[in-house]
Amino acid sequence: MMDATADGGAADGGPSSRDGAQVTAPGVVRTFDHLVVAVPDLAAGVREFEELTGVRTTPGGSYPGRGTANHIVPLVPRGWAGEPLTYLEILGPDPQQDPELAARSLPGVTRILAQRWAVHPDDLDATVAAAEQAEVDFGQVFDMSRNTPDGGLLEWRLTRRTPLAHGGAQPFLIDWGTSQHPADTLREAAATSYEAAGDAGREPAGASADTTDGSSSQPGLVLERLEFFGPDPEVLREAIRVLTGETVDVAQAPEPGVRAVISGPAGECVID
Repeated sequence: MMDATADGGAADGGPSSRDGAQVTAPGVVRTFDHLVVAVPDLAAGVREFEELTGVRTTPGGSYPGRGTANHIVPLVPRGWAGEPLTYLEILGPDPQQDPELAARSLPGVTRILAQRWAVHPDDLDATVAAAEQAEVDFGQVFDMSRNTPDGGLLEWRLTRRTPLAHGGAQPFLIDWGTSQHPADTLREAAATSYEAAGDAGREPAGASADTTDGSSSQPGLVLERLEFFGPDPEVLREAIRVLTGETVDVAQAPEPGVRAVISGPAGECVID
């Protein structure tokens, strides 16, 4: 479920990289990369998301052979300085592909929901080896790619497990290799749009009114916190520790999952 309140929010921005960030958002680890929000219909889901958050998303591209496509938007954890390599992905069926492929990629997605989240370890292979030794079921490592709207190809490696481990509360690992990170792509696109507008008093679409470091040009959302829950909190907590090197709180619940609290120009949203 996604709810909106009247409270405003702001996104972080600045000159440095994620390496200088201090994690203050509860549940957000140092290696947080992106949050995946799944929707049953991409166009409708994007409209709903934009209305509830007050930000404009950017088409990210399609996943050939998986039946899905995405939109992306900057998402910066609360308290992180600089220009961190983090974002939010809205994933839904690609109308240009076989709907049966999308049904297999997005099982049980009947509404907008927080499906899973990614971390970018310093060494993916070493983290995989540690997970194997600790008997954490991360699935397998795959080479992935998607076509970008400009006709390019984005390539990376990630871990994938079907069904999702702990209902998506256990993160998957990602390594972008030599590809440009989507967060950098978003910043470049925003800067180009801003310059093309030719109006110094006009911010890029979705830009926040203020930020924690005093800048005002970074468009996007703030990740206030991530919440994790499941029927076996200790097992989930240990899996996250092995994959990220950090310990997070995990609440007892009948079903496992992750909840994201984000804020933007339209207020605070809770995505279950």
